[in-house]
Amino acid sequence: MSELKYETLHYEVMQQIAKITLDRPPANLINLKMTQEYHAALQRADMDPNVRVIILSGAGDGLSGGVDLKYIEEFDSTEMKEYLRLFYVDTIDLVRSLTKPILAAVHGYAREGACTLAFACDMIIASEDADFAYPGVANLAAPPGMHVWLLQRLIGRMKAAELIFTGKPIGASEAEHMGLISKVVGAGSLLYEAEKIARKMAEMSPLALKRTRDLMYQMEDMNFADVPEAAVEALSAAFDSEDSKEARKAYIEKRKPVWTGK
Repeated sequence: MSELKYETLHYEVMQQIAKITLDRPPANLINLKMTQEYHAALQRADMDPNVRVIILSGAGDGLSGGVDLKYIEEFDSTEMKEYLRLFYVDTIDLVRSLTKPILAAVHGYAREGACTLAFACDMIIASEDADFAYPGVANLAAPPGMHVWLLQRLIGRMKAAELIFTGKPIGASEAEHMGLISKVVGAGSLLYEAEKIARKMAEMSPLALKRTRDLMYQMEDMNFADVPEAAVEALSAAFDSEDSKEARKAYIEKRKPVWTGK
């Protein structure tokens, strides 16, 4: 186990899982320092050969209450644009460029910017007491940025409009039913369940995880006419890798594969 000190979050590595825990009491509100440290933690995890999977979570009563309004209270449009380029553009670019899967483990509340961090991840595991909300229209007199696009893609325009315009929190069970999150678990077993999924993925070929993740994002906005050829290229190219050869050999020999990541 290794632990590194930050001001607004905790970072630790255990059993090939990097755990990034937001910790800025009382509500883990997001400011410039947290954004910078989150980026640094992601980059550290991605460069660490001992890390196979990343988990994002929050300390205290929830993931985060969103961006700290006191931090941005006096911002003009230029200052807000500068910060949002860091928080939206750089965060999304960084997460999508990761070579390893990232899960969000959400309990309690996730508001606005916290939803940005969670929905940028590959999967969201939520405890039954979790809820998600977008109070930006009411609290900022402004649209909720990325979520205007993101929510419509995940749950459709009508439900997206309801969440955005009303700011009404949506509970974990309803979010799962709508396809907004991956899985709901008991409040006392959130990290256990998230780590169980992470460990399962950590047993897989790191090269296969990277290539599959790359293909998911590549295909996200691809015209269907281009999908079959992209699938052929991705799958056939994988067969030349050492990990793919080892996977087939281990399956035939009925043993656990030994990955090299090549």
